[in-house]
Amino acid sequence: MTANVESSEQKTALVTGASSGIGREVARQLAQCGWRVIAVARGEERLKQLAGEVPGIEPRPADLTTFPYPDLIPSRVDALVHAAGIVPTGSVERATPEDWSSAFTLNVTAGAELVRLSLTSLRQRRGTVVFVNSGAGVTPLPRNTVYGATKHALRALANGLRQEEQEHGVRVTSVFPGPTDTPLFTGNVDRARLIRPSTVAQVIVNAITAGDDTQLTEIQVRPRQELSW
Repeated sequence: MTANVESSEQKTALVTGASSGIGREVARQLAQCGWRVIAVARGEERLKQLAGEVPGIEPRPADLTTFPYPDLIPSRVDALVHAAGIVPTGSVERATPEDWSSAFTLNVTAGAELVRLSLTSLRQRRGTVVFVNSGAGVTPLPRNTVYGATKHALRALANGLRQEEQEHGVRVTSVFPGPTDTPLFTGNVDRARLIRPSTVAQVIVNAITAGDDTQLTEIQVRPRQELSW
């Protein structure tokens, strides 16, 4: 079977933010487990590089802040992982309406729209939705309010979706990584003490592949030694 041939038996995952960080590692690990992975991000070259490294990954470059999403959703979706996001910095005093709009569009609205477009297949497959949240979705930090607000909204989206879809058997998981060694993290700390993206990805894969009798609703992933900066 080639990477671009969809088998009726092969499980399919749609993973956003797949060009770097946690999303890239989720795509890699699922493909290594035999899944067909639709890898979505704006960085076309990095997606092609990933697809060349790991069989089973199909790059689908897209700007998720531009609607609609033609030809993005595969006919079969067993899992949807929304890892794409931006981290605007600054206080409420300094944030512009454009800052708020762009952050909510990618971090929240895009995830909701992807779920909406995938729901028919997710229900048929009794699939799993994973929203990659953040520690900021639990405890917002000063001068990080816009980002924290989007992640609290994403948590509310997950909690509401879980209640709406429980009768259809769709599982919904929120993962809250602490400081992780990705391009989004710019804190002035020893990066060797940060969580590895592959570690968070393993947690996400575990949530997706958990037994049919359970769902992991909220998972906090913290560094072994908490950081201060």
